[in-house]
Amino acid sequence: MIDGNYIWEFDPPVIPSFNAENLHPVILKLLKSRGIDRKEDVERFLRASLEDMYNPMLLKDMDKAVQRVKKGLAAGEKITVYGDYDVDGITGCCLMVRALREMGGNIDFYIPSRLDEGYGLNREALDKIAREGTTLIITVDNGIASHDEVRYAKELGVDVIITDHHEPHEVVPDAAAVINPKQRDCPYPFKNLAGVGVAFKFIQALVGSSEEIIVKYLDLAALGTIADMVPLVDENRIIAKHGLKALKNTDKPGLLALLSQSRLNDVELDAEKISYILAPRLNAAGRLSDSAVAVQLLLTDDDGEAGELAVTLENLNRERQTLETKIYNEVREYIVKSIDPENDRVIVASSPRWHPGVIGIVASKLAQFYCKPCILIAEEGEEGKGSARSIPGFNIFEALNRLSHMLDKFGGHEQAAGFTIRVKEIGALRSKINELAGKVSRENWDARLKIDLEVKPDDINMELAEQLKILEPFGFGNPKPLFVCKNLSVERIRAVGEGEKHLKLFLKKRKKEFSAIGFNLGAYKDELEMAPFIDAAFYLELNEWEGIREPQLNLKDIKVPYLRDELMIKLEEEYFKRFFSKSAMLAGYLCSPADKVSSQKDNAGMLKLVKTKNKRQYVKDLFESNERAMVKVNTPYQAWRLLAYLRRFEHIKSNLGVFFNCDKTDIKNKKNIVLINPHADSHRQVSDFVDEIVFYDPPFSIELMEAHVFNAPSLKAHLIFNRDDLRYNYMVCEKLLPRKELFTAVFEFLYRTLCKEPAGFSLKDISKFLGKRDFRKANYIGIINVLNIFEEMGILKYTVEGDMVQIIQFNRNVRDLDHRLSPTYQMLLNLRAKVIEFYNNFYKIQELFKQEEI
Repeated sequence: MIDGNYIWEFDPPVIPSFNAENLHPVILKLLKSRGIDRKEDVERFLRASLEDMYNPMLLKDMDKAVQRVKKGLAAGEKITVYGDYDVDGITGCCLMVRALREMGGNIDFYIPSRLDEGYGLNREALDKIAREGTTLIITVDNGIASHDEVRYAKELGVDVIITDHHEPHEVVPDAAAVINPKQRDCPYPFKNLAGVGVAFKFIQALVGSSEEIIVKYLDLAALGTIADMVPLVDENRIIAKHGLKALKNTDKPGLLALLSQSRLNDVELDAEKISYILAPRLNAAGRLSDSAVAVQLLLTDDDGEAGELAVTLENLNRERQTLETKIYNEVREYIVKSIDPENDRVIVASSPRWHPGVIGIVASKLAQFYCKPCILIAEEGEEGKGSARSIPGFNIFEALNRLSHMLDKFGGHEQAAGFTIRVKEIGALRSKINELAGKVSRENWDARLKIDLEVKPDDINMELAEQLKILEPFGFGNPKPLFVCKNLSVERIRAVGEGEKHLKLFLKKRKKEFSAIGFNLGAYKDELEMAPFIDAAFYLELNEWEGIREPQLNLKDIKVPYLRDELMIKLEEEYFKRFFSKSAMLAGYLCSPADKVSSQKDNAGMLKLVKTKNKRQYVKDLFESNERAMVKVNTPYQAWRLLAYLRRFEHIKSNLGVFFNCDKTDIKNKKNIVLINPHADSHRQVSDFVDEIVFYDPPFSIELMEAHVFNAPSLKAHLIFNRDDLRYNYMVCEKLLPRKELFTAVFEFLYRTLCKEPAGFSLKDISKFLGKRDFRKANYIGIINVLNIFEEMGILKYTVEGDMVQIIQFNRNVRDLDHRLSPTYQMLLNLRAKVIEFYNNFYKIQELFKQEEI
């Protein structure tokens, strides 16, 4: 059964404080849920006007910085802009250099090597810069922690102006000026500018705030802001929104060449394309070579040079992708062979073959894939350079800080960190950081999906799809809204795309139908075709195809909901306990496909196929009549829906008997009977005690249809099921049929638990173990079926009593047998196939009955 890839997290429902005729109610709810509720705040957010930008002079020390730079420009001093090797630092550096050169300055730049120098100011670089005649350094995206280096620069006769956005310590460096909105006593109203954003404000203060001047640098400012994953709210939103337009219309040869090389010159630009297409190309220079290549690209005014540099970056990016894939596959192989899924909460791997400039990207992907923190270390001689990426719930910086005695140096934040370590300490680091992670609740580590709102079918329309665009640009801090709509039926479905990896679906609720696309969901096609209904987590988009515009659900995750209240749990327990009784087997659960229903049966004319919109009401009315009636139900979910309804009525509840299979003695004492998972001949056993039979839902195959329905005694019979009811039968099959991964996990549990001697364990024990391996809802019947199959394969012998399993014999060395050859597994496959066959041929069969619609 499809249980989704994430745990869905919902915020409490919100009610906006005001209504707006021109805004869809969902838009107002979204903004409210994101902390934007006052009318003036909503208007400012949606407007995102350049006029709403703050006065740059509000930044602490801005007056000092402007005065010092103007003095340097007037005196013809050589000024060096000291940037960083990521996109934020590169674009900020280029923005600063371009603006100062246009003011007539003698401007140079310096980007430290990621591999040889690392982040920030360093003495060797300062020596080189001073020797070449620089008397003023302006840092971009670094410097706030460089106390010693700033002091050393002053000794060399070089002033330093720091522009940075990283968290400052209580005492900042003794520089000529420190511009950082996060300084404790800085009055600037917005604290979350990117490094390029701070540089942009500096230039704004230097050259003025007219729109003509601002737009000149917005393309670079937007590129760095979006790439640096700062929240796209407030001033960042203004920079990104107007900067994307400026980037689309840029006249800078380097940006034009980069867009062309990335095949983005003729498409609408958004934050996603910046983050996943443009930014990696600029970053590739610093990861594998020299970031100066990227800086030169963004500074050049020569079209030919720009084209050559863009090709260089493209080649570096392809090399980066190749290295990334190679390292990723190596780590995946290592994880399978060497990582203990239960005890290794943090993935720690190292190799002398890995490139230190790429391991951070790989660590990020692995952390996301496994939902575990990941630390990768590139070894070089006796030293290793490490990159750590974490998940929500585990502060990787704090963990490394507690283990700092093992590290030569480290830095970072809650979700990402970098460090150097002696290779001989890697084993100890792996052990100790897993020890720390073991103290964190496992529940915090499950992959989670933050849902913005649960919406109703009537909310999903063209108006909403179109109005969502006014919330753009989407990105960190302003993510694309993720909605959930529950209890959707799958009307039609087809596989699309290369290798049929994707799905095109048509979903329906009540009378409203939706078009949906499910990328990389092709493997779920068969299950979705048979799902009674689904809950969908999706992005709402506008789809345009052959001149038709319509809202489309872009599916992020799907679940087949399955309520498990106290009644349902009890029903399932009894249902599956008795499902494979001998009489049930003989009744046809293993029957061959020889006899198909192809002609009129003798008693078919006595059977009435009733088309009713409310089956539960139909049964209630029958139970309230003077006749004694028996209702036969084949699946636990259908039984739950019926019983939960009937129990509301005391006069029915008091005369109602609920039985599994058939117990003739008990049945005769009740006026009304619900018989769950009935034997094929159960109605014959009770025909003397009841007047009417209701077939509430279909049996599991056409053959069982014969046994249950066509061979029924001469009683008044009501068939009130339809084709879609077979979807619930399919759900039962899915719960019964173990997946390949479950076999592996159960064998691992047995291998660990039994050690050298046979022993006993409870089903709760194994269920808990499986939960730690992401089988969050492994059901007992699935586990028992695995044990049955293992017994048939000669792996073990066991007994079960209640919740306790006793292993009598266990062969630890049998691993390569094919579970698909097991009779039990084949029977379960056959059962599922018969449900699908029945579903596909249902309309032919219903023609055999007289039909009545009420």
